[in-house]
Amino acid sequence: MNRHPPSSAESRRKRLRRTPAMTGLAASALLLLLHGACVAPTPPDDGETLYRHNWWNYYTRAATRLRQGRTADAEDDFARCLGLLDGVKFPNASDMWRARTYGLHFVEGYFPNREYGICLYERQAYTQAVVYLERSLEQEPSGRAKHYLNQARRQQLTGQRVPPPQLRLAAESAAPLYTRALTARIAGTASGAARIRELVVGGRADFIELAEPEVDFSRDLPLRAGTNVITVEASDLLGRRATLRTVRIADWQPPRLLIRSVTAHAGGWRVEGLCRDEYGVAKLSFNGHPLLPPAPDPVPPSETPFTLDAPAGGGTLRVSDLAGNVLTVAVTAPLLHETAGMDAPERLTPTAPHAAFCLAALQERASLFGEPTFLTRAEHALRASSCRAVSERQEASFVLAAAPADRLRPSLTLSGLQTVTRVFTEDAYLDGTAADGGGLAAVSVNGENLLAAVDLGTVRTYFARRLTLDLGTNLIEVAAADRAGNQTIRTFTVIRDEPEHLDPKHRLSVGVPPLTPPECGLNGVRAKRAMEAELTRSPARFRLLERDEGWEYVLREQNLSLSDLADPSAALRLGKMVPAEMLFMARIFQEAKGLTVHLKAVATENGEILFASDVYSPDSDRALDDAVAGLILKVQQGFPLVSGEVLRSQGARVTLNIGRADGVTEHSRFLVIRAPSAARLAEGRLALIGERPVQAEIERLQSNSSFARIVPPDADALVKEGDYVYAR
Repeated sequence: MNRHPPSSAESRRKRLRRTPAMTGLAASALLLLLHGACVAPTPPDDGETLYRHNWWNYYTRAATRLRQGRTADAEDDFARCLGLLDGVKFPNASDMWRARTYGLHFVEGYFPNREYGICLYERQAYTQAVVYLERSLEQEPSGRAKHYLNQARRQQLTGQRVPPPQLRLAAESAAPLYTRALTARIAGTASGAARIRELVVGGRADFIELAEPEVDFSRDLPLRAGTNVITVEASDLLGRRATLRTVRIADWQPPRLLIRSVTAHAGGWRVEGLCRDEYGVAKLSFNGHPLLPPAPDPVPPSETPFTLDAPAGGGTLRVSDLAGNVLTVAVTAPLLHETAGMDAPERLTPTAPHAAFCLAALQERASLFGEPTFLTRAEHALRASSCRAVSERQEASFVLAAAPADRLRPSLTLSGLQTVTRVFTEDAYLDGTAADGGGLAAVSVNGENLLAAVDLGTVRTYFARRLTLDLGTNLIEVAAADRAGNQTIRTFTVIRDEPEHLDPKHRLSVGVPPLTPPECGLNGVRAKRAMEAELTRSPARFRLLERDEGWEYVLREQNLSLSDLADPSAALRLGKMVPAEMLFMARIFQEAKGLTVHLKAVATENGEILFASDVYSPDSDRALDDAVAGLILKVQQGFPLVSGEVLRSQGARVTLNIGRADGVTEHSRFLVIRAPSAARLAEGRLALIGERPVQAEIERLQSNSSFARIVPPDADALVKEGDYVYAR
């Protein structure tokens, strides 16, 4: 006879007394109770006597004893289920979610190794507890086993001298980096002898159920313009923390180029100008020849004057910043002639008395004569703090000298956008040139002045802007004004559309029936609300059908009770009335010191279970929402959004260049898309038969390829080699 490890309670164990089998009526009543609810209820139990000696009888009694705090008695019963003690006619040592007792009868959750390990943990036999909890996870993963395995390992480590956790960032993530991307990929590894329990990257926590010695991470984080300090934190089972910080300087705007003057010189032209970039001008070249010396460490200057001797035919100026934004200017002979002909007035410079401070006064005074004001908030502040000492007479004479009678509007040339432009990207690019012989006072894009105070009087400026777009209609206004107040305004409309295949209406549709069993009460209501909140969080992976008020009617029409939802076959009946492709059928198991939420994604078409997983919440009052969020994350990972290409088309069968290694599963469904290339998938159009999108449904999987059938079959002629697919 095998024995489970000795315990302090073993001396007081009492031998079980076998009793005659129950009558048929009693047995039937017991089985109805055992299989009709979410968790198998307790059979008649006086603490000593069982009416049957099947493994499921002992398991049910043990679970009840554990919830009652009778850990030693529960440990004995779980040991009998495993065959470690006598008593069970035929022991069953396999953990599983749906354990068949006999015929069509099942125990919904049977975890003798897990629960036995928990009993060992409760009596502080941590090393033995780890053995059985690990065995449980090998047989059937569960959130409850992971939770207690973390706790048991933590207790094993308590008091030991182990090094703290460590964080390593990938090479491209470690150093400060200038970037023109809208997101930053932060990748690396967290490791520790006491296992990594928590990981937070950029303020967002990873869902780590089971602490591991090493955890790899890779996260794409949205950036804001300017300096972004990104923090990575990792903590181990002992609560010790490691922290690293990395910097991303998001610069989405190319440098600006200002032409101060152009004069004839030695058969060509002498051009004097200025390059400006908030984060530093990295390179400036003319016809491929550098005009600037190597940039000083660590950061080049934000303002760089230059003098250029250009040939009579002109050439190309190219200026770039540290982030890789580039402004290219064609300096043509007509442009040089035109600029040389501009008689620009004396420009204000920081060396001129009061010039930098009185620019605001100049512009404000100009507004008194009916001309527009081009004042930034900073310029107002400068005037308030620095121009008070300038007398009214000095200001007036300065204005008269600097703002001659000029009725000609500035020239404003733009490229990159049409009057109405439709895009599928998050941003748009605009190139522009503004010029005025009397000197420019302001050049703005959507109200942002691109000229600094010291640039007043510049005769020509080149600029480019990267515009971040919202979904829908975006209005863009570009304006140029000269020192006399004349304005030229251009307006554009940019419509940012969502790619067809990303429209939420094409996502897999799901319904979330009420959680079972009925007695789970408020916990069931709360868990359902948390599920729906996570499922509707943008970007949504699934299309949730809201039927909060209709489930009662649907169940009544199908003659179903909440308890009936424990059977996946109920999805077939519900699918007749609920227009969902899947039902997320979840149930709550009230455990000792917490609860488990178990979810099955069931196809309404055939009742097939497409995905199943669970989470454990040790504190149902505070941690349930977080646990459910982790559960939905696992479901989403079970249905990854992947794209691929049609390699071969043979009637209603196609071969795809993606397979199991790419995240394709047996239940994956794809939209068929016609696009210019994989890189331009967003511009593609869905293949349609009538108004229905053509789909490809996986039939057979290989590592790097897969075979799918076209739905509907009569759409086979619409699918060609070179088409693309995207997961629904």
